[in-house]
Amino acid sequence: MSSKSPVILPVLENVPGIRAFFTTRSGVVSESTFSELNLGYFSGDDPNKVKQNWDRVLESTNLQDKTLTLPRLCHGNRIEEVFAGTSSSLENTDAVFTRLKSQVLAVTLGDCLAALIADPETRCIAAVHAGWRGSRDNILGKTLKHLYAAGRCHPESTWIALGPCLSIERLEIPEEIADTLPALHVKRRENRFYFDLRGCNRAQAEAEGSLPERITVMEACTFNNPDLFFSYRRDGAASGRMAACISLV
Repeated sequence: MSSKSPVILPVLENVPGIRAFFTTRSGVVSESTFSELNLGYFSGDDPNKVKQNWDRVLESTNLQDKTLTLPRLCHGNRIEEVFAGTSSSLENTDAVFTRLKSQVLAVTLGDCLAALIADPETRCIAAVHAGWRGSRDNILGKTLKHLYAAGRCHPESTWIALGPCLSIERLEIPEEIADTLPALHVKRRENRFYFDLRGCNRAQAEAEGSLPERITVMEACTFNNPDLFFSYRRDGAASGRMAACISLV
């Protein structure tokens, strides 16, 4: 077992009162197949090792005294507000938001995109999980629409960070799925179809009034960077999971 510290990728560093980051696979507690910083409880790893990995991540970011909210994802479009006492295992939920400083919101990732949202003026944060299914259902757009309509966030003061995910060159999809996705973000090469996960979600955020200059995009591809990221598509079902995390501080 290694004592290596977790390697995290901070984002929204200039946003006051916010701590937000994406994890990598680097920082070991798990063993054998999961011999790196696996944060997925449902990936087949030893839950005790996953808990140790989460403890290490939270301690390294000085968030260890907060409550971790980690929803059970379903590639859907359900959005839930997190209150004090909310279960840390929300079922069938792919977007969570809160105004509570006591919470760390997180979603796990194997190749999908995560969006971290923060409005320092209203003190509201959110974490959204969007694969091709969630993008088809406009999960990020629906989350922002809800936050903006309810006054939880304001477009002119909201920041959004889109994290590492499969690049368009790696996200090949069957034709029958391509036909259900926004055509502007589907590329056809010969008889193969590819989906631009980042471009689609950025467009959906802007369609709700989010300001382009307040959206940051990490261009790293999970598949193409095996030293840095797990990838379900590259490594199969036994792959570990990274996480996207955000908290008020």
